[in-house]
Amino acid sequence: MTSQKILNMPDKDYRNAEGVANSELKLIENSQSDYIWSKNAPVDATKNEAAQLGTALHCKLLEPERYDDLVLVASVKGRTTKAFQEMQADNPNNIVLTPDEAEKINIMAASVAAHPSAKAIINAQGDCESSIFATDPETGVLLKCRPDKDCVKSLGALVDVKTTAIIDDWRAKDSFGNSLRWKNPLFTYDYGHQAAFYLYVASLHYGFDVNKFTFVVVSKSISMGKYPVGVFSVTRQELQAWGFWGRMLDNIEKYQMCHETNTWIAEEGFSFEIIHDDNVDDVEVTFEGDN
Repeated sequence: MTSQKILNMPDKDYRNAEGVANSELKLIENSQSDYIWSKNAPVDATKNEAAQLGTALHCKLLEPERYDDLVLVASVKGRTTKAFQEMQADNPNNIVLTPDEAEKINIMAASVAAHPSAKAIINAQGDCESSIFATDPETGVLLKCRPDKDCVKSLGALVDVKTTAIIDDWRAKDSFGNSLRWKNPLFTYDYGHQAAFYLYVASLHYGFDVNKFTFVVVSKSISMGKYPVGVFSVTRQELQAWGFWGRMLDNIEKYQMCHETNTWIAEEGFSFEIIHDDNVDDVEVTFEGDN
């Protein structure tokens, strides 16, 4: 396979399909053992609240026609109640929300619709939740990504919807060498690596450089009674300058090496930086009474 784009592919089928995804490459970067662990470790569905809420919001915004089939609203308020957990167990292919969570999703979606830039992107022409597969020409590794919305033909960009605890973190910038930018989720959650990988896979598929990745960000916390919304874009050139692009390519190469040699055993060390300031002069201490 050189490249392929599949529409309406069930998420479960995508996850089980051949190919390496961005999340797997980031695991390999830390330890190739983590990649095998991610394939085999059990999932506690009762502790997956954040992912379920995120998926529900994505569906409400990008595929509203599927929302009522995917999301079920329980009659009980607590996730820890027996009735709620039984409903989850009886409906493994659905997302079960409490009434309060369902109302929160509705308000957050309406908040996005009230934001001109976010609304324009959500309504732009493009395929939602399409699955893109492409073979890396350097390593022969099959790569896969599933952008929330592919607006390459209409906006020249891939689009991703994110929820965040504090939207102002997305506005943190580096100024005169200070460390504020490290609060930005591009770094703290490594979304820069995701953007680089998705742009790379899309570029292989389309046969030309796709140079912009856009985040539609919705706050999970209230500000003045509302859920803030923001739109943030990053370019290929910025991702290259900040080191994400090179890391992403290195991780593809590392996966290829591990796969070819079947080397998945690894141990991690510690990386602490000890700063020595050679410019600090020795301090002479003089006690009272000394001559």
